[in-house]
Amino acid sequence: MGYFFIDIETFIDPKQPETGLNPYLANSKIILIAYNYYDEFHLEEKHIKSPTILKEWENGEKLILLRIYDFLRIKIEDDPHLKILGFNNLKFDMTFLFGRLIQLNIAPVHEIYDVFYRKPHYIDLGRLSQIISNHKFKDILNISQKKANEFFELPIKSGSGKEVTKYYLNSEYDKIVNYVKEEFSFELLYINLRRHIYAKKTMIKNES
Repeated sequence: MGYFFIDIETFIDPKQPETGLNPYLANSKIILIAYNYYDEFHLEEKHIKSPTILKEWENGEKLILLRIYDFLRIKIEDDPHLKILGFNNLKFDMTFLFGRLIQLNIAPVHEIYDVFYRKPHYIDLGRLSQIISNHKFKDILNISQKKANEFFELPIKSGSGKEVTKYYLNSEYDKIVNYVKEEFSFELLYINLRRHIYAKKTMIKNES
């Protein structure tokens, strides 16, 4: 019943901006992977820790992909009920990661598919935020993490993911790490979403 939280940062080629969203282009790459794993049945604030950060500029993209793939593969074998969580992770993080694993021949495609899509359970914190906030955000398809955190009165990150490539090209790696650490508030968001769901259930039960 473990929890696996993940966030990736991608390179945006100034001459081909699609590289930041499409993992199959020549200059596409993941430059950072941040993740946390919790072997807890019921995740609470007291369990929260700083994320593990894998950096492309230190080890190369292929090595950090190997590390995250092996980590996930082993955890899923041990925990068939593993939950993978992130903000917009279904549309972006995991699909981009899936594509890069294929492009760099990390493992056979059918094995990557099994690890990513047949066994784990996904929780998209962005979609849950949209539902629980009663659709107060203007765009239902592209939910802002800043807006979600604001709604649940959580810390709000400064800057945006577009600045990550600028830092990367200038070799300002500390700024990338600081941005990602500030952005990685997924555990708090999940805990607050769960509380809102429980409160809603309690209210409905009391009214019936």
